[in-house]
Amino acid sequence: MKKTLPFFVFLLTASTALAYNPLVIQPPQPYDILPIEGDPYVEHQFLGTLEDYPEMFELSTDVSIDLKIKVRQKNSSDAVPFGLIMVRKNENDGGVSEVARLNQPISEWKKVSDAVLGMSFLESDSIEKNVSPGTYRIEVSTPDNKGAYMLMVGEEPQSSGFFKTIGQIYSTQKSFGYTPFHMLLSSYIFYPLGILLVLYGIYRTWRYRKEIIHVS
Repeated sequence: MKKTLPFFVFLLTASTALAYNPLVIQPPQPYDILPIEGDPYVEHQFLGTLEDYPEMFELSTDVSIDLKIKVRQKNSSDAVPFGLIMVRKNENDGGVSEVARLNQPISEWKKVSDAVLGMSFLESDSIEKNVSPGTYRIEVSTPDNKGAYMLMVGEEPQSSGFFKTIGQIYSTQKSFGYTPFHMLLSSYIFYPLGILLVLYGIYRTWRYRKEIIHVS
């Protein structure tokens, strides 16, 4: 029983792998463009913090795709109206053409509770566009270009292992200003802990009964 306890905990927790792969980003220099690598249809989450200037992302696609973009921020009294602008790079003159724009009052953002992250977010509406092959840029900004955000691009989920996800949850919470103790509110933490406590209780009961039988 003693040897199998960690094994059962591992099986129960490892089976809960999550489609969540955030990337903490920071431009090397102000206004540098941040590339979105890989398939733009696959969901990407980018954790960033505006520091007096907007941040620009760039992706390319060789085929027509349905592109979905939205932004999240911490649900707090300090929430700000993040805006999104998507443009397409023109092939001939080197300029850009606007594809979509999102400027949504904070009062219209929806509250989203994420048990895995142990956080409550405000989430914008989505920009959903069918885009043709080409290169596109996405600008994230606020009126004073300050604030932490999560940019979500694409919608096809990709999985991540249990232990890697733990690190990603920590990175996400840290990006939004939480301390490591906040990890205890994540279902990825308290569910395994609950399972461990239950199994430990079963083990202690089994040992106690075994000792009683042995004494009698």
